[in-house]
Amino acid sequence: MKKLYFVLSLFLALSGLTAVHAQDSSVCNAGFQANVGGTSVFFRASDSLPGVRHNWYFGDGTSKSTDSFAVTHTYVAYGQYVVTQIVIDSARNCRDSASQVVYVPAPPPPCSLFVTETSDTVHHLYTFVANISVTPGAADTVRWMINDTLAGMGDTLLRTLVGGPYNVCALLTTSYSCSAQSCITINPQDSVPTTPPPPPDTCTIGFTATPKNHSPNQYDFTLIDPQRYDSIIWRIIGTDSLNAGPFHGANFKYTFRDTGYYLITVTANARPGCFVSNDQWIHIDSIPAPSGNFISSYPNPSSTQVSLTVTLSSSSNVDIRVYNSMGGEVLSRTVSGSPGANQITLPIANLPVGIYYIELQYGGTILRSKIQKI
Repeated sequence: MKKLYFVLSLFLALSGLTAVHAQDSSVCNAGFQANVGGTSVFFRASDSLPGVRHNWYFGDGTSKSTDSFAVTHTYVAYGQYVVTQIVIDSARNCRDSASQVVYVPAPPPPCSLFVTETSDTVHHLYTFVANISVTPGAADTVRWMINDTLAGMGDTLLRTLVGGPYNVCALLTTSYSCSAQSCITINPQDSVPTTPPPPPDTCTIGFTATPKNHSPNQYDFTLIDPQRYDSIIWRIIGTDSLNAGPFHGANFKYTFRDTGYYLITVTANARPGCFVSNDQWIHIDSIPAPSGNFISSYPNPSSTQVSLTVTLSSSSNVDIRVYNSMGGEVLSRTVSGSPGANQITLPIANLPVGIYYIELQYGGTILRSKIQKI
């Protein structure tokens, strides 16, 4: 009868069940956990009492008999194995068995990456290329870091660098959980040209990003050799769901309202007929103090409405305007205020998710607030 139970357990396991259990006696308790780590599997028996004999059959033609309730086995090939444990306790005169299917997976296919660099040393224009090797058809992502700061995405990074040194790293991740990294160190001289060089061929586009009037959050964006392009479109993607644009023309100016990293992209048609695009990351590390006084709004962030408390010295109308992150007016109203504290509530349920700026004006006073719609 015991032999019949053992044969039945193996048959059920081979039929696709993850675990089967044949109980010969209520005294013994077969069963185990299997933890797979690469090609090695750690087995831990449920019955850890002393004096119990554990016979392990690993499904690859090998076996082991031990008094220990834990055992590690290394498989020489990847695949699916039916593992059987037989528990024998001669002191209690019992015997029990359990089987389980253990899957030893193949490791993910390898990936590799190395960075190459070319430069125009006169203008300090550096081109970094990520040379990657991945499984055909697999998705991959390349992130660029310059001195541990995110500098861009994609297989190629174009930067004008002066001073130094710079540690430029490309980080590769794939859809099958493989990762690789390659770094290169450069140390340019300290001089910088007055203007960047034009693109080397007719199917590329480049632009400059220059702080305006030494302000940390105002930038001028200008195409290099702009007469070669038409249908020019600029966009800005950044923190707090910012998606500004489109802006048109060979150049435009933009004032950033928040600190953080922003991706500036430009697309255009080159006159010979090719569609071109380029992008560049910039970092806004500070924002000048706004004119007028700042007033708190609550709750912030909010999904339905926000309230502000305005204290007036006399009765007055309060003009309220709400602007989105691109400077467009999305809400306006006028309320009557009385002397003392006045609570003003604004409905924002119909506004898209994002950052908004509130401006309140009464008499010669202007108050400003910033809110986040979630």
